[in-house]
Amino acid sequence: MTTEWQDLEIGVETGRFSLLVTNEIIDEYVDSLEITHPWYTSPNSPYGGRIAPPDMLPKLGMDVLFQEYAGRVVGRNMRARQAYKFYAPIKPGMTVSAIGRLTDKYEKRGKRFVTFEALFVDEAGNPLVLDMRTQYVSQAPAAAA
Repeated sequence: MTTEWQDLEIGVETGRFSLLVTNEIIDEYVDSLEITHPWYTSPNSPYGGRIAPPDMLPKLGMDVLFQEYAGRVVGRNMRARQAYKFYAPIKPGMTVSAIGRLTDKYEKRGKRFVTFEALFVDEAGNPLVLDMRTQYVSQAPAAAA
């Protein structure tokens, strides 16, 4: 770890993310994952137009919201668990933002874990997606660079 375990502060901000969702961003995401569902590839969805895949924002924001902080402060880690809670569809033209936070740290069977959360909201502050992820914290020394 780069920071002592006892010094990890619950509630600390771990990163900020903001993105104007465009058709081009959605196109690139669905193309890269070979997603063909018509809600994501055409203007035909039950939500009054095209929407983005609900996991798109957490995946695009992951590095700045969690991973840069984890690498800098927590040290070597790997994802142990992840969950999303979806509140509303993400549509082209929305500006979406999120603030990452360290929400928990605990030890289980001699292993250390940290939990991060980020709530993605639209311009009016309406919730869109909650990303919750727990990382296993390696206590092994990092390899020499």
